Amino acid sequence: MSQSPGDRPKSPDADSAAASPGLLELLSEAVRSDSQIRRFAAGQVIVREGDRGSEAYILLAGRCEVSVHGDVVNHIEPGELFGEVGCLESGPRTATVRSEQDSELLELSADVLRGEFLRCPAFLDRFLRDITRRLRDISAREVLARDEHRNLRRVLERLQPSLDPFVNHPVLSIDARWRPLSYASGDYYDILEVSPARFLFALGDVMGHGAATTPILAMIRGQLHEWATADCHPDELLARLHRHIRRHAQANVFMTLTLMTLDLATLAVELSIAGPPAPLLFRGGTCAPMTGTFGWTLGYPFDEMAYDLHRFTLQQGDVVVFYTDGLSEATVAAASNVDARETEALSALVCEVAAAGADRIAARLFEKLESTPNASIFNDDATALALCIR
Repeated sequence: MSQSPGDRPKSPDADSAAASPGLLELLSEAVRSDSQIRRFAAGQVIVREGDRGSEAYILLAGRCEVSVHGDVVNHIEPGELFGEVGCLESGPRTATVRSEQDSELLELSADVLRGEFLRCPAFLDRFLRDITRRLRDISAREVLARDEHRNLRRVLERLQPSLDPFVNHPVLSIDARWRPLSYASGDYYDILEVSPARFLFALGDVMGHGAATTPILAMIRGQLHEWATADCHPDELLARLHRHIRRHAQANVFMTLTLMTLDLATLAVELSIAGPPAPLLFRGGTCAPMTGTFGWTLGYPFDEMAYDLHRFTLQQGDVVVFYTDGLSEATVAAASNVDARETEALSALVCEVAAAGADRIAARLFEKLESTPNASIFNDDATALALCIR
């Protein structure tokens, strides 16, 4: 079980700090008598995260809670200083401090603090030790957060399908690349063998970034695996998934999702799209979207939704590239052409990569983009799933 900041044992530094005079005792008599005493009722906000700060405070009586982005991370007891970062830098507050009880505080300006640093080396020493202890607490919380981020990333990676069965597959060559913007991603791709001669391919994008998208991604993946059968059709699956999001997800959750089935014996394809973009088809040296018709994104505020079903027949040598808009946006950014259209730019890149060989198409698309001098071309999760008919 993980520890909260209050559960961690005190360090020897904390014990020695507690045994030495506190900041209040080390303040000069003039500062203590001339500084304003502020009173706050229980529940009142004393400083607010993001506001610009110009004062620091020493808590004289009461108790306060410290929160960052709405999460309580610490508590302030009498004798402790807070608000000094925003005060000394005249910058934004890094946390919100709220009075848990009726509280009294001694208000200090940046000039007063600097004057006390110069006047009393013991005051400066105690201030630095308190800051060091606080930084260690912050560092410990960050280590826990990074561990959780890594674990979430591993969970998402384990949910992705294995491509090993397609290394020597007689009909299909498949490659995928998943590039989250952060430790987690709202991008989702999947490959389901619904029968020995039929595969279902999926690629989607939950609106948003990071951990908040993960529950929706997991929910859709779970339902798709449950409902995908040998005789399923993509349009019917999308309609069911849309209803599921409307009934079981929180409000204003949206997801684009493309589903395509492929019959290995006939190379017949069924394709349905809930929100753009459409997959690209490379054939005979040219590349274009497989369709220009899209259905509404999953979760759009209609209880019932119908999706178009498109039918195609693939040919030997065809390459189909599913992608999320993070990839097409990066393609335009790499070209440094603000007037370029995303679909055309990515189609040209797919043509270049696919014409050079059918292996590692998704990986080589990203390698091309990542080698550009513009290091900040990716501003969103980006995913590509490429399949080639041998």
